[in-house]
Amino acid sequence: MSYPMPYPEERADRPQPAPAPQPVPAPPAVARAAVPVARVPVAPAVTSAPLATPTPLTRPPDEPGGPPTGPDGERPRDRTGPSGQTSRLRIGWHTVPRAGLRRVTATPPAPAGLLLGRDQQQVPVPLRLFTPDPVRVTLVGGVWAAQLLIFRAFSVGVRVVVVTTEPRAWAGFGERATGQQHRLTVVAAEPGGPVGGTAQTPLLTVYDLGVSGPMTSPPLGPWHTQLTILRQLDRPGVAAVQEAGLVVLQRLGGDEAALAAATLRLRPQSAQLLQQMNDDMMALIGDGDDRYLFLHQTGIEQQYMGLPRR
Repeated sequence: MSYPMPYPEERADRPQPAPAPQPVPAPPAVARAAVPVARVPVAPAVTSAPLATPTPLTRPPDEPGGPPTGPDGERPRDRTGPSGQTSRLRIGWHTVPRAGLRRVTATPPAPAGLLLGRDQQQVPVPLRLFTPDPVRVTLVGGVWAAQLLIFRAFSVGVRVVVVTTEPRAWAGFGERATGQQHRLTVVAAEPGGPVGGTAQTPLLTVYDLGVSGPMTSPPLGPWHTQLTILRQLDRPGVAAVQEAGLVVLQRLGGDEAALAAATLRLRPQSAQLLQQMNDDMMALIGDGDDRYLFLHQTGIEQQYMGLPRR
């Protein structure tokens, strides 16, 4: 039996063509991620060049108290702790340029006393009502002005005794102002004997007897202040004005202003100003100076006592 012979191109000893390359599937995205390569730090080359001088921090001229800025004008971030507060200063030397030191000023302390108001320059005007020595004050004005002073005096813990011929004007005032019943007492007769207060609880005795003060000057103890209210300034009240170390006045009429100027030896210009004051103004005579001030009544004071009036 004979077998067919292969064609010359199909002979086994002839080299066969290589198969076509098959596409290799792409590796997953995770496999393609770049693997970080650790870099070995290289020491800087040794050179004889001088070291660079750092640029000092400067303050902007328009903000003398602001934080320092760098040469590019950027400010460093404020370092804060876990509670959000600025970290403490490091103990050491802190330098200030002379130009910035010249801008540092010291604010003078506010004068001591009960704030009565502010003058035209917005300077606080205090009233020294409570001191270790007895104090006598006379107010020429209405019950509203007296209650304003007492309302502000409640903030320092004062205890008030009111001697009055018109108890209705004082009924419930102490309870409304303090929420307590023993802070203000209304009586009809003058208390006898010297009574004093303490630095923590001063005593204020108020005499609201119309146009005159008490018949005799009652003795006063330490931390004890006497406030005499003259609803109208007339001859019977001249003695209360003369005995007072401080006199507080609301706007006066023509006859009242003339009598006050003669009693207190005021200048003619002061007598005119006493008649021209607004409802929210007072005059403080004594303590070495005559002051005209604005009361700057607060919202709470308006709620309890209403708008200024005499």
